[in-house]
Amino acid sequence: MRLRIKPFRTFALAILGAATGIMLLFVGFNSWINPLWVSPAPWTDDSFADYRPIYRHQRTGKAGIARAQPWKAAFFGSSRVDIALDPALPQWGEQPAVNLAVSAGTLPESAPILRFTLRHAPLETAIVGIDIGDLMGPNSPYRSTGFMESPFNPQSDRFELTLRAYAGISTFETAVQTLINRNQGELPEYTPLGHRLRHQEPADVAKVIQRDSIPHALRVARRRKAIEPGDGNPWKMDLLRQMLSDTKAKNCRLVVIIPPSHASYIGVFHLEGDPDPAFRKDRGIMAKLVAESNAAHPAAPPAEVWDFNDFHPLNREDVPQDKTRMHWWLDGTHARKALGDVMLARIMGWPLEGPGADYGFKLTPDNLTEREQAIRDGYQRFKTESPALWQWMADGVASYQSTGDSAPQDDSAPGF
Repeated sequence: MRLRIKPFRTFALAILGAATGIMLLFVGFNSWINPLWVSPAPWTDDSFADYRPIYRHQRTGKAGIARAQPWKAAFFGSSRVDIALDPALPQWGEQPAVNLAVSAGTLPESAPILRFTLRHAPLETAIVGIDIGDLMGPNSPYRSTGFMESPFNPQSDRFELTLRAYAGISTFETAVQTLINRNQGELPEYTPLGHRLRHQEPADVAKVIQRDSIPHALRVARRRKAIEPGDGNPWKMDLLRQMLSDTKAKNCRLVVIIPPSHASYIGVFHLEGDPDPAFRKDRGIMAKLVAESNAAHPAAPPAEVWDFNDFHPLNREDVPQDKTRMHWWLDGTHARKALGDVMLARIMGWPLEGPGADYGFKLTPDNLTEREQAIRDGYQRFKTESPALWQWMADGVASYQSTGDSAPQDDSAPGF
C-alpha cells in the first residue's frame, strides 16, 4: 500500500504547485495593473490609471480610489452626483478632489462611504447628494449593488477582500480589459478621479425621458397618493445624523445637496396631484437635522443644504425631438457636467460666467415655507413660459395612465 501513496502524493503536490503558480500569476498580473485600485504594489504601473474600467465594480473601485491619495474634497451620493460633479476642475487648485458617488446610491451607502473616506483622507469639504424622497422610506438596493462585497462595507471580511483583490478572477478579468483599453487607446466610463464622464450618450434623449423618467415619477406619485409620506424614516435620518457627526468630528465642511431633476420629471408630481409635490417634508427634515447639528457643534465648520431641485430655467431646457443632445441634461434625472460645474461654483463661491448666477437655493428651517412657495410658483411658470415642454410632459403622463406601474425602473432614483 505504501508504494501506491507516493504517486498520489506526487499528483497532489503537482496540483497544489500548479494552483499556487496560477495564483501567483494572478497576483503578479493584478498588482501590476491594479485595475480596481485595490491591489497596489511597489511595481504597480500607474500608466494604467486612465484605462481602469471600474464601471462593473464601482464600489470596490471607488474604495480603492478613496485610499489612493490624501483627498481634501470628495463627493458622495447617487449617479446624479457621480455624473454631474467634476473633481478635475481647475478651481480646486491645490485641494485634490475625488468623486465617490455610486449608481443607485442611497443613504445606507453614502453614510459608510463618507465614514470610510474620512478615515483614509484629510477631507476638508464633503459634498453629499441626497435624492429627493430618499429620507422618507426604508428602501435601498445597497445589498445588491456590490456595496456588501466592497471595502466600504464595515462588516466585510478583510482577509477575503484582500484575497479577491489580488488573486480574484474578477480582478484578473478587469486587468485584462485595462490592458486592452490601453493598447487600443480606449478610455473607460470613469476617470482616475472617480468621475463618470464618458460613454453615456443616449441615442434618443426624448425617448429615454418618455420611457424611463416620466413613468418613474408617475409611479412614485401614485404610490405617495395611496400612502401619504410620513415624517421621515428613522433609519435614514440616523444615517444623515451620522454623516453630520462624522464630518463635525473631523472639522470637515459638509454640504448636503438636493440634486436637480429636469422639469419634465418633477412636474409630474404637480400634474398628478401628489400630496406634497414640493417635497416640503423631505426638505424640512434635511434643514432641521443640519440646523440641529450646527447648533450642537458651534466650533466646527457649519453644514449647509443646497437645493437645486426646482423649475429654474436651467432645469427647463427644451427636450430635442430630433435625437440631438441636450446641453445641461443627459436625461430627465441626470444633469451633465456642464450643470454640475454651475452647481459647484455656487456651492464653493467660485466666479461664475454665463447663466446660473441665481441657480440653487441655500435651504434653512427659516426659509422652508418660502422655498415651498417658490417651487409651486415655478411650476406655474413652467406651464406658461415653457408651454410646449409642459404639454410634452403631460402627453407622456397620459400615454402611461394604464401602464406606468410596469414601466422600467430608473436606477438613479430610490423606490421611495
